Amino acid sequence: MWETALREGLNTILTYLDPLHLLLGIMPAFLISGAIAALLDKESILRFFGPGANKWIAISVASVAGAILAVCSCSILPMFTSMYKIGAGIGPATSFLYSGPAINTAAIFISAAMLGTIGWARSLSAVILAFGVGLIMDFLFGKARVRETTQDMTENPPKASIPWKGLLVIFVLVAIYMVGPNLYKGILMVAAFGIGYLLFTKEQRLNWYRESWSLFKLIFPILIVGVFVASALKVFVPASVIVKLFGAESFISNILSSVISAILYFSTLTEVPITRSLIEMGMSSGSAIAFLLAGPALSLPSMILINRIMGLKRGMTYIILVILFSALAGSVYELIF
Repeated sequence: MWETALREGLNTILTYLDPLHLLLGIMPAFLISGAIAALLDKESILRFFGPGANKWIAISVASVAGAILAVCSCSILPMFTSMYKIGAGIGPATSFLYSGPAINTAAIFISAAMLGTIGWARSLSAVILAFGVGLIMDFLFGKARVRETTQDMTENPPKASIPWKGLLVIFVLVAIYMVGPNLYKGILMVAAFGIGYLLFTKEQRLNWYRESWSLFKLIFPILIVGVFVASALKVFVPASVIVKLFGAESFISNILSSVISAILYFSTLTEVPITRSLIEMGMSSGSAIAFLLAGPALSLPSMILINRIMGLKRGMTYIILVILFSALAGSVYELIF
């Protein structure tokens, strides 16, 4: 069994380290995060998403922001890290962290196509949960976040200017996740570098590359270790055991489903066919909803990094909220349907 687990973990890492996946799947995420830190005006970000911004508007926008991305939790983490690093409010930052991998456009339609009502319920629940998680995080830690990041905002209020140059580069990089063929992805990657070259000074571009590389060194090694461990765990938690535990329509089953899916690692959209198979084997609809909501939002590597970025208290609060809300959404679905 240990040999099988080792083989499973190594095979997943080899797949994860596929050159095309690294170049067109992972690299753009770090370039986006580096651009957020280096090419966007900090004062403008604080104006729209900072602790002093209107939390209802900021959290609402962040909770649906994931709809334009087709990325998993490993790709959304560097973007979240940059937002948090330059002073974004904890409410919109955590809403964005949840919504990114949970409600991307591809996930919405593929879930609906393969899972029917459960797929649509997953997408609607993800938007509501992203907003709820952000609102609660803001309520619990918003004031402390204001003290950390905006002590001088009264004397130096954020400017109203829109950093369109940086946003243009980020938009082109985000578009990589919205197109299908690798050729188009490659063209967009080249275009992003070209636009950066034309619109920014050499020092600004170097700062962009430094920020991206710094985040890569911080996050990627931990992701690799976490992906290996999470993949190896699948050998010790076979699907038949999961079905026995999660076949009943109960909140306890939904909580267990949330916890298991939060520990395991899912590449983008792989949770959909896995959930379909589990449903066919007897998993309850509520546990399926919980599995779909917690899995893409969390993973063993992402939980390690979230705690490292936000601190143990805030990180664990976010993780617990995602797990509890996912289970609750599953129970609500069972009551309605």
